[in-house]
Amino acid sequence: MSVFAPFVSQITGPGQPFEVATEVINGSPQRSFVNRPDHLSFLIGVGLEHGRREFLVQEEIRLTYEQAMTRSLRLAGGLMERFGLGPGDRIGILGSNAPDWVVSFWAITALDGVAVPYNAWWKAAELSFGIEDSDTQVVLTDVRRASVAVEAGVDPSRVIVWGGGLVPDETVRFDEVLIKEPLDLRTVGRRGEDAPAGIFYTSGTTGSPKGSANTHRNLITNLLNAAAMFRAVTLAGEAEAEAAGAVAADREKTQDVDLTVIPMFHATALMSTMIPYVYGGHKLVFMPPGRFDPQAAADLIERERATRFGGVPTIVARIIDEHAYEGRDFSSVTSISYGGAPSSPALLARIETAFPNLTGRVIQGYGLTETSPLLTLNIGPDYHDHPDSVGVAVPTVELKIADADGNAVPVGETGEIWARGANIIGGYWNRPEVNAETFVDGFFRTGDVGHLDSHGFLYITDRAKDMVIRGGENVYCVEVESVLDGHPDVLETAVIGVPHDELGEEVKAVVVVERPDAVSAYDLHEYAAEHLAPFKVPAHWDITTERLPRNPAGKVLKPALRHGHSAVFAVGEDTDSAL
Repeated sequence: MSVFAPFVSQITGPGQPFEVATEVINGSPQRSFVNRPDHLSFLIGVGLEHGRREFLVQEEIRLTYEQAMTRSLRLAGGLMERFGLGPGDRIGILGSNAPDWVVSFWAITALDGVAVPYNAWWKAAELSFGIEDSDTQVVLTDVRRASVAVEAGVDPSRVIVWGGGLVPDETVRFDEVLIKEPLDLRTVGRRGEDAPAGIFYTSGTTGSPKGSANTHRNLITNLLNAAAMFRAVTLAGEAEAEAAGAVAADREKTQDVDLTVIPMFHATALMSTMIPYVYGGHKLVFMPPGRFDPQAAADLIERERATRFGGVPTIVARIIDEHAYEGRDFSSVTSISYGGAPSSPALLARIETAFPNLTGRVIQGYGLTETSPLLTLNIGPDYHDHPDSVGVAVPTVELKIADADGNAVPVGETGEIWARGANIIGGYWNRPEVNAETFVDGFFRTGDVGHLDSHGFLYITDRAKDMVIRGGENVYCVEVESVLDGHPDVLETAVIGVPHDELGEEVKAVVVVERPDAVSAYDLHEYAAEHLAPFKVPAHWDITTERLPRNPAGKVLKPALRHGHSAVFAVGEDTDSAL
């Protein structure tokens, strides 16, 4: 049993601050918090109450909560006055991490609009699909990507750009939209807690991205799940200290500082870091724009006295592997968390060697964008006892390990991981057929394969979906295959993942051509780079005239392709990808 289970039960019981009860949501019984706000905009008021506490830091920019939230309300008023935007309108955000990215999100929330955070590494064709699919009305973007938005078909007069530098003609500077007086939230209508707060595009199993329509209820439930779990951790620490005759540190009254490396358009950074940090009045420190640099990250951890960092295992591993921590004062770091990609139990021992001042708060999480995102958490002593598990379900989540017919399998047996709870979306945006397959009796089919032990710890053993996880980014193989199949010299393609020490996996393409000299790996690499975001472009190429191996049903036998000859290319070196 989880060390924290008695404390979770204590604070989620009847009449308790995190009381959980079952109610009907989208036609099925789901666990939900009884005492919950009904709209994410409540956090704008919470942020204003934090006042002069620092909130957002990047290079020379340092914004307090009051400054950031006031800027959001001024932007919200400008979006309303200048463009007539309001409840339910889709408003895009396109950019790498920056204070005005966060300002944009809260401005959209203030309007009761629907934030559509686009992947900052998307090419124009990918962005064009998302804009059309969501019917995005305006795009808020950084200088670097303003031209991509225009190329994707957005009217330049509806492209609002933050940051310095040259921008395309007719686009609008961020500060030109701000009104003098902040918007009064009381004047804005509200669509209800089950209306989408955001549409978050994930790579598509059918070649096109799918928009995860996360509601206000979903995002607030995730926030309260995280708050409840960490309250349980605090109570457990107090009980342990009392038993030892010591006094536990009161972490809830201190300001945590997170070195935020993961892009804000990811569920981990937005839903499980930024939103909870506003709730607690904590600080986000962003890396300078550019590729992830372990030494620069170490500089920021030391200078800003970061208490937490992480995101995906790759980030933590790179700081350790490149010895960026050596000779540094990292005594402020009390927590390291990661999720979004598999991690090895050996990483835990390496972390504790490099960061001896951790207070037992190494955290492994598991979830998906569709689950807002937390499904499970593995923290401190639980992680030590179950280092190869992703932890136990958070308070509102019900897990089921299902067989091919959707029936629950016995404890310890392997099957597909299904999940149900108020933090999980009711469906994808404009995808009725996919929704019918993916959401069954209120359960979300994750596409991951695993098992539960007798104490409720979840273990992930495989993926049912045809997907590669590269440095925390999901790459659906069929999407890459669809692009490569469009090349005139390609007969057929299979895309797979191959192991990589730093990124977890890299993308490999096995391409069948008619003649050995029909096309080169370089040509295919350049072709893919024209149509796909850099992290999706294969780094390994195997060009062959032999047809792909298939089973009697015609399905490609991908395991047989993983060890063939490969031409290798460096991918994304000219991008400011986080990894």
